[in-house]
Amino acid sequence: MHSFTNLFFIISLLILQTRICIILAIEDKLEHIDPTLPPALPGQTPKCSVLILQQDFANTIGAPPAMANYTEPADCPYPWTRVVLDLSVSASDVQKSRIAAIWLSGVEILRTTTPLPMSPGTFWRVQKDITRYTNLLRQLPGGAAGTAAAGDGVKFYMMLENSNERLPGVYMANVTLHFYRGELVDGRRGYTARPTVKGLYRQPADIILPVSQSCAGNGFWFRIQNETHIPFSSLTIPRNTYRAVLEIFASHHEHDEFWYANPLRPSYSSGEFSNSNGGFRQLYATIDGKFVGGHVPFPVIYPGAINPYFWSPVAAIGSFDIPTYDLDVTPFLAMMIDGQPHEIGVGVRDALPHWLVTANLHLWVDVWSDSVVAGMGEYFAPEVRVNKNGEWRNVEGQSEVSADGLVRFTGWVASSKGNVTTRVRQKITFKSQVAVQNRGGVKQVEMTNKARGDVGLTMGHQILGRVQMFVEAPLQVQSTMETDPSGGVLERTRLFHQLEEVVNLNENQVVSSSTLIDRQDAEGSALMHDGMPVWGSGTTKSSYKYRDDANVCYLRTVSAEGGEVKFDISSPSCLAME
Repeated sequence: MHSFTNLFFIISLLILQTRICIILAIEDKLEHIDPTLPPALPGQTPKCSVLILQQDFANTIGAPPAMANYTEPADCPYPWTRVVLDLSVSASDVQKSRIAAIWLSGVEILRTTTPLPMSPGTFWRVQKDITRYTNLLRQLPGGAAGTAAAGDGVKFYMMLENSNERLPGVYMANVTLHFYRGELVDGRRGYTARPTVKGLYRQPADIILPVSQSCAGNGFWFRIQNETHIPFSSLTIPRNTYRAVLEIFASHHEHDEFWYANPLRPSYSSGEFSNSNGGFRQLYATIDGKFVGGHVPFPVIYPGAINPYFWSPVAAIGSFDIPTYDLDVTPFLAMMIDGQPHEIGVGVRDALPHWLVTANLHLWVDVWSDSVVAGMGEYFAPEVRVNKNGEWRNVEGQSEVSADGLVRFTGWVASSKGNVTTRVRQKITFKSQVAVQNRGGVKQVEMTNKARGDVGLTMGHQILGRVQMFVEAPLQVQSTMETDPSGGVLERTRLFHQLEEVVNLNENQVVSSSTLIDRQDAEGSALMHDGMPVWGSGTTKSSYKYRDDANVCYLRTVSAEGGEVKFDISSPSCLAME
């Protein structure tokens, strides 16, 4: 009894100290950072910058997105070398982490999470290269932009559902566009955004069609409740489309917020066992009900997850700019260029409630002809093989889920560019292991996801281009939990998380390659009460390395402890990466 009393006294003292620290931190506002690859820019000064939207998000749950009209800047009209979206946000006070998104006339261009503000004045900034959406931003002849929604004018929307019922924090957001001209200064000419889309967006698409809710009342995103729920949009594409890429946005919430740590247990209707279907998910797309490709999503760790003190002030991998997933659907154009509407659907295999999903269909059209001719070749798409095994006795046990799959698609398009055949190949290998011991007090999670994508273009026996992408994303989490008399839970956790991407590009006999390794190691403790952190500590080390065969390098290493950045070193030198 005395030990519990002493523990309760210590916890109460720590809570008081934490509140004092929060008060003292008002004058020392905390900046949250994301040590990621900065956009490739033609110099440091944009030709012009345009403030698009300013909005305070207080009680916005159930409210429509904030909206602002957009017109092409008169002082720096198209063409642009780069366009960068700049989202800067501050929190007035303590608040929960929230999901947010920005759309341009219904086309999603950013999915992000806010940090978990633990003191007033928390602020951060997200910059994203949005050059691939250029034709949505320029005023084309006839007054239209490159989207079906342009008839009502071009509009920006931002959604951030927030509540002040329990916590007072208000999110204050500014959205700015920076337009650049001139040659790139660091030599990264091969791609317009992340290395994973190198080669897929060599030139921005002529038209981008949203696959989403048509009404912005509750946001444009689809809310997917289970694996049988496959929402879709009916789209009619131009008859002269010669290339198509589908870009998928997705984030996981509610019962699937921690899908990557879900054990595989016998099905129970409620309680702890409700999230019992294991840690495998697959995002996929369909055209008129036909499977056209998919990806195992990267396990983005939200700012309030695992240990919130790991992510203050360094963001988890992908949390500020949630990754998108690209599918080259050019082989399926033969199904779509008949001038009729077709259903473009998106789904999540093994999903629990709920996922927020949208997609953008990027289309390239042949300006020299009114129509093209297309045909489908090989279609090899067996269902992903999934093996599930679990042994449980009440809350203790272990489970393993493994999956592997291979798909191949081939199609040809005859246009003014010639008769070009596109070959798509995707392969995935996945494994998830979850073990729970000591009556639920000890949990271990280990996940490995390996994926390979290959897109090749040929004309006869001539190779026009090829892009190969190799992705490996391991995750390891070890945690112990103890319940204290006040009802809180003291958690001690160690984490290893990494994203490695290798891209090989062959375009017109010019070969290039790049490698990116984004790694985080963290260790610490947190006292959680009703899902909110009361007290804690964390040490996080982030290492971001990018290198290509043109000797363009970027290295950034950040170490944070106790809510402070201990060191932050960046270097463009390839020697620093040896």
